[in-house]
Amino acid sequence: MTRPLLPALAAVLALAGCGSAVAGDADDLASGASAATSGLIGFNDLIRDPGVPFLGSENADVVIVGYVDYNCGYCKKMQPVVDAVMKADPKVRVLYKDWPIFGAVSQNAARTALAAGYQGKYEAVHNVFMQSPGRITSDADIQRLAQQAGVDMTRLERDLSEHRTAIDAVLSRNGREARALALQGTPAFVINGRLIPGGMPKAYLEAVIARVRTEQPLRGGTTP
Repeated sequence: MTRPLLPALAAVLALAGCGSAVAGDADDLASGASAATSGLIGFNDLIRDPGVPFLGSENADVVIVGYVDYNCGYCKKMQPVVDAVMKADPKVRVLYKDWPIFGAVSQNAARTALAAGYQGKYEAVHNVFMQSPGRITSDADIQRLAQQAGVDMTRLERDLSEHRTAIDAVLSRNGREARALALQGTPAFVINGRLIPGGMPKAYLEAVIARVRTEQPLRGGTTP
């Protein structure tokens, strides 16, 4: 099934929890539409955000956009899956969109990761947050994990303050995109315009990438 471009603010999100992808969840988004001129959102709009760093190859033909929360258990389970695919495939690039839906601690963790980007530590902080067992329950946890990632904490505090408006603007844009895509929770992935709400096994992700490269539509059933 092909899903057309979605009107902005098309649905109210149910922010209760994480989930896994199910058969038939992968839908196409027509790419290249201008959200500003049409009120619609396309894949090119999702990746055109200088405030969010890319990970992986700069010479990619597949871009995975992932909407994640650092306190989402399914997001943590997907992290090694995405990492393994990115490391094995030199033509895959990943763009994580911090979408903190699990409360104030998640919001502060997302701000910390984005602030760490100003000293080139976004990926390190993202990874240590995702690899932490269980939930991040306090700002003290956030600081401890950021230190573990090798962050200059004095500069981090300065960047959190000086760049607060820009950081909050990134999170606001991510939230608007999630609403426009009618996402129901984290994780959710958009792969070259194909929407997959939920986690998935590595083989499923690899199969999606293979079909994307041959421009085959994704289909319902037990496989992409």
